[in-house]
Amino acid sequence: MDNLYDDKYHLHLGYYQDNCDYESIAFKRKSEDIWDIFFDFKAYGIKNNTPENELTLNSYGTRIFSIRNKEIDYDSGVHQFKQWLSINKII
Repeated sequence: MDNLYDDKYHLHLGYYQDNCDYESIAFKRKSEDIWDIFFDFKAYGIKNNTPENELTLNSYGTRIFSIRNKEIDYDSGVHQFKQWLSINKII
């Protein structure tokens, strides 16, 4: 795990509607109230359309967006993940 994140805090955010099964993982930064959400494009066979220099963690994928908040709410996190999937024409 990258030193940027607190390995005690993570959350899986999934989209399981309409015969889809996509999951991302959120990690809490140690130094600030920001959660970075990662998606493993390779695991789903989807072309990675994020900027080439975007942070990628082995086994977890590439950072797709961040949520600025001390705590992350599962429902709002899933809602933002669903929006990201839709904007990127994955769903």
